[in-house]
Formats: sequence, C-alpha cells, structure tokens
Amino acid sequence: MSLNIDQFKNVLVLVPDKHLGDLVLSLSAVTALKKYFKEKIFYLVVDSAYIEIVESMDGLENMVLYPRKLLKENPFIKRMIILFNFLKQLRSSSPDIAIDLQGGVASSTITFLSGAPLRVGRSTAKRPYFYNKKIDILHGKHKLYNYMDIVSAIGAQCKAEVYPIRASDRKRSALESILMKYGISIEKPIISIHAGAGVIYKQWTEEGFADVSNWLVSEGFQVIFVGSKDDVENINKIRFPLKHRSFSLAGKLSLGELTALFENSLLFIGNDSGPMHLANATGIPIVALFGPAREARWGPISKNSIVLRGNEPCQKCKGKDCDYDFQCIRTISSDDVKRAIKKLINSNEVIHGEETRVYR
Repeated sequence: MSLNIDQFKNVLVLVPDKHLGDLVLSLSAVTALKKYFKEKIFYLVVDSAYIEIVESMDGLENMVLYPRKLLKENPFIKRMIILFNFLKQLRSSSPDIAIDLQGGVASSTITFLSGAPLRVGRSTAKRPYFYNKKIDILHGKHKLYNYMDIVSAIGAQCKAEVYPIRASDRKRSALESILMKYGISIEKPIISIHAGAGVIYKQWTEEGFADVSNWLVSEGFQVIFVGSKDDVENINKIRFPLKHRSFSLAGKLSLGELTALFENSLLFIGNDSGPMHLANATGIPIVALFGPAREARWGPISKNSIVLRGNEPCQKCKGKDCDYDFQCIRTISSDDVKRAIKKLINSNEVIHGEETRVYR
C-alpha cells in the first residue's frame, strides 16, 4: 500500500477498543504514525475511560474521546444526544485519512462515520466493508505485531516493543496520598497482584493467590491487590483466610494512579488481563498466569517476564461451562508461581519478547 502523504492535511487514527490491553499494545503503532505524519494535524480517537493512559504521550494534543461508558449507562434519548455530540466532534476534525488500528465493531463504524475519503483498516476487521483500503495481516502473530503490520503497510516504521507508559507527576502525588491513607510504605518493597480477569476461564485459583500472598508477606514484601470494583468480592475471599496483612486498592485507583503504583512495585503477578499489559508497559517484572489464551498472541513482551501454564492441556474450551474445571489454568501450583517470582527477583537473566520463558 503506497500513500502520497502530501495529499493529506488531517489524519485520524482510531484505537477506541473497550479492552485496556489492546490499547496498551497499540500505542507503539500510534507513536509511529504520529511520527510518519509529523507535518500533519493528527487526531486520535480513544475510549474516554483511558484518557489517563494516553494523556502523557508526546504530541497528542488533539484527542476525540469515544464516550463508550456514557452510551452504555444512559437512557435512550440521552444516549442519542451524547452520540450526536461525539459524531459532531469527530466530523469537525475533517480527516483526509482515517486509520483504524483495531478493527472492532465500534472502531470500524466510527471510521466510516468520520467522513474521511480514505479509510484504512485490516481485511479481517468486524466490518471491513467500511474501509476502502484493506490491509492483510498474518493471523496468529502477537497482537503488537499485527499493529506493526498495519503501520508498515502504510509506510511508517514501528519499533517491535511495547510503548513505555509513565504516570504523570499529579497521579504519582495522588498515589502517595492513597498509600499513606492505607498505611502502605513506599520505602518497603511492593508486589502488585491482580487476581481478576474479564472471563472466568482466565482466573487462577483463590487458594493459589492466598498461598502466594502469605508467602510474600512472610518474606518481607507488601502485597497490594488491585482491580476494579467488580474484583472486590473475589479479592475479599482471597484475603479473608490470610495469616499475614495484605492490602486491597481494588476500585480505589484511577488508571493513572494504578500506573504510578506499578512504577513503585517490584513485581506484578496476575492473570491474562488489561492490568497485566499495563504493568508490562511500565517495565516491571511480570509473572503472568495463562489459561486457554495463547501467550504467543497475548503474552507480555518484556525482558523480565515469565508466563505460567498448568500441566493439563486445554481440551475444547467451553468457557464458563468447561467440563474440565479449567484445568488449563487451575493446575498451576503456588510453588510454580513462587519459583517464577524468585527467578525474576534474584536473577539478571534477560528474557526477550516472543522468547518469553513458558514454564509448565
């Protein structure tokens, strides 16, 4: 695909996916496109829930916030007003080209509604007929490299690495106040744990998290559980039988504050989830617990990450009705996790990208 970029004045790039992990993995591609179209007026469409993730990125002054949450929560008439105002702002950018990096239902539709005469997206998108330039990408590669393929097809150069996300000074200051409120010391090493996941078959056992948490505290670490309000009940079940004190900030941190917490953490432990990708983007070591999802496509790309899988192969996955009691993730033992933690904390061994070590 060859573009004469001289013909463009306004460029619109879309990453309005509802999944945090997808956004994090797309940011290197966004940065590459911003550099490629450096003489142009650059607009980014992003879910309003993730403004704190992208606000610290250089050169992204023009953002169009997709009000996904408001469109979901409000009554019909109010939703129509919100949607009208969003589309009005979208069209006011007058894009000459719209590039949809994600290819979801929302992003492909927004691409079409933007009014851009040239609309670019992947041929395997949910609604590819909304594009007039389609890009073929190789299925099965890591999601990060799929974004790179789109960028490369346009003519830009993209680094094969996760974009480093940093918290703002304001969010770091806010986190310090929160930690002080709950009696957490920045001077003592912190281990962040995310025990939740978007679906049940990505969740490791409560007993496993409890055992690892007890061990970590006995070893002198502060354990902080993180997540959304939806994770609070599950975290309470994990913490209830603990012999040692742990902390829960689930539902109490904004994404910017969560980023600041990860920056102050020695290690992240968690399921295959958005917070895992966010932690990875801050550069801290990762112990990622995987079930049926393929780590070759969704695993952390990091110099300091270990992916753990159970010793029972996944049969035909049936989601919440799994006949095999999610053995693909539940057979990860707490000893497996402890060994991985020790390896990352005590070893200087570098583990690169798609060669991230997978222990079974």
